[in-house]
Amino acid sequence: MKVNHITPITRIGTAYQAYQKNSEPQKKTDGEKKAQTDQIELSSEAQLQLQAEKDKKIAQLKEQIQNGTYKVNSEKLAGKLLSYAKSGAKIDE
Repeated sequence: MKVNHITPITRIGTAYQAYQKNSEPQKKTDGEKKAQTDQIELSSEAQLQLQAEKDKKIAQLKEQIQNGTYKVNSEKLAGKLLSYAKSGAKIDE
């Protein structure tokens, strides 16, 4: 009978060591760990479209204010004021 020198326990230990080695985070070459952030970049066409939508909304609001038809949502305003006050922010005097 031939006895293999690698026992199941040794195989488990070897596998565990390999797992630990592979699961360690890769070290940066410059020695610093930098936080990863997501980034999005809009095309110039998309930026123009967004600006056009903003300009349209501003024009509508200005027209409503001039006509006297602009309505303030008091519940939304109160909610924003409360959250602002709870945050501890100071209002300019």
